[in-house]
Amino acid sequence: MNFLTLTKDNYNVFLALLLASAVIMTVFKDWRVLTPALVVQYLALAVIANSLNETTVRVMLGPLPLAIFLKGLAGVLAGLILLLTGYAIGFERRSHRTQEAQEVAKGRGGLRRLFYQQEADEFNRFRYIDYLLPLGAVIIAAVTAYAFTTLLSFSGNFLGDFVFFWLGSVGVTIMVVGNDIIKLGVGLLVALNGADLLYSLLRSGDNPLVLGASAAITIFLALIISYLAITFFNKMKTLTLSERFKRRRPSV
Repeated sequence: MNFLTLTKDNYNVFLALLLASAVIMTVFKDWRVLTPALVVQYLALAVIANSLNETTVRVMLGPLPLAIFLKGLAGVLAGLILLLTGYAIGFERRSHRTQEAQEVAKGRGGLRRLFYQQEADEFNRFRYIDYLLPLGAVIIAAVTAYAFTTLLSFSGNFLGDFVFFWLGSVGVTIMVVGNDIIKLGVGLLVALNGADLLYSLLRSGDNPLVLGASAAITIFLALIISYLAITFFNKMKTLTLSERFKRRRPSV
């Protein structure tokens, strides 16, 4: 089976990868799950976008089309940046918890830190609504994408139109249901994947400059998301955006 070209034999595989990765990124909060799903989406979308573009003007890197190489490379690097960011924040979080435990053991914990810990425990505990709500949002996004594809078809290709509206809808959905910076960043990258697919549907050939600029923008955005996440965590000791409005005073 040729995995560099979308065919009737692997059509369902690529579509399933695209849909499953979007659902995972919407429902789950753990960056160790989000970032691999993001990479899978980039790789699947690279093949889909390249195959849906029917131009005969191709730029090749040996047997690999330049469009697939740059899109896939950008996705892998963006996922790696966010994955390393998550590991760095996780390491810092463990150090912070160790320090807090030492302060409590010495009797310097204070009530405020106890209240913050209770809030964190409440936020992190398992609740079905935390998964049912995003899952319902994904279903709404799918219905919305299908409706827009039926009513506002612009490329003459049903799959291309549906994937474009699907990525846009899911990207916005992830940003709406997300409550931390990394997940918001993932939603932004997913939505921008839709815009990149639109270019793939409408372009008349492979422009290395445009393809390279698109890949560079993806990597640059991943770096910005990483910087914002680390900066926010260093200040608030959490990635949860709602904590910014709760903690008006510095923690003890």
